[in-house]
Amino acid sequence: MGIKKIISNMLPEDVAKTVRYKYRIFRQRLHRPMSEEYFKTLLVQKLGIKEGDTLFVHSSTDFLNIDFSPFRILKILRETVGKEGTLIFPAWHFSQRAEDYLQDENNIFDVKHSPAVLGLLPQLSRRQPDAQRSIHPINSILAVGANAKEIVSGHEQSIYPCGESSPYYKMLKYNAKIIGIGVNVNFLSFFHCTEDVMREAFPLQTRTDRTFFGKVRLATGEIIQVETLAAHQNIQKRKDVPAFLKKHVSKDIYSAYRIRGSDFFVADANTLFHRLIELAKQGIILYNY
Repeated sequence: MGIKKIISNMLPEDVAKTVRYKYRIFRQRLHRPMSEEYFKTLLVQKLGIKEGDTLFVHSSTDFLNIDFSPFRILKILRETVGKEGTLIFPAWHFSQRAEDYLQDENNIFDVKHSPAVLGLLPQLSRRQPDAQRSIHPINSILAVGANAKEIVSGHEQSIYPCGESSPYYKMLKYNAKIIGIGVNVNFLSFFHCTEDVMREAFPLQTRTDRTFFGKVRLATGEIIQVETLAAHQNIQKRKDVPAFLKKHVSKDIYSAYRIRGSDFFVADANTLFHRLIELAKQGIILYNY
């Protein structure tokens, strides 16, 4: 059993979160920081990123052991995928449970102005001149690059936040890679795509029975209501994603690394999607593992 799992099992969640944070910082200090050139080489040689790639990026610059400004990372990623590439980021704007957020009728998601709360890179991306943000009250996605507009468009058209109308599913068309920079696979949210595509065929209920109407302020200033489901309480409990993937998903689909005290991962979105569907049809899912 790993040290993080021991911490999680022994301590209350809020205390465990603080301990995990301090442990990661301590772990970094045991290693020499990565230079900018080393980081660029890592992206290409370890994560396999190349020009023209579409990347869904999970990140935490706080947990990157680097000796250069984290504000450089977005530019480095954009240079690595080039003008024909696209970067995609989770960009929701609240930290509470989605169901609680949607129940407050005073909450309004402002597509243009609501900050992204999932770290520095989504927030920096939001301010890019070519940034596109999906119109969804609880699962908004940001994208920059060649196919950004197509990937985020129409997200509001289905009550399933990660279903066929979502950027999660649309990025499959571009053979996207899902990467983690400074985070491990516990941050991988792509599981919800297979759940929302399978819907009632998925072995466990993952969405609420109730449909919500979330308010969204468009860039024009107009406020609309977007119909959506929220996460069901069945999937609220913390999951051991690394253990699930290690047992059920092969290394040609995903790889995880710890380099100089920092976590990284890369997964092929298409093959991961089909593998998770295959597993779900056998009753093997993350939530009962």
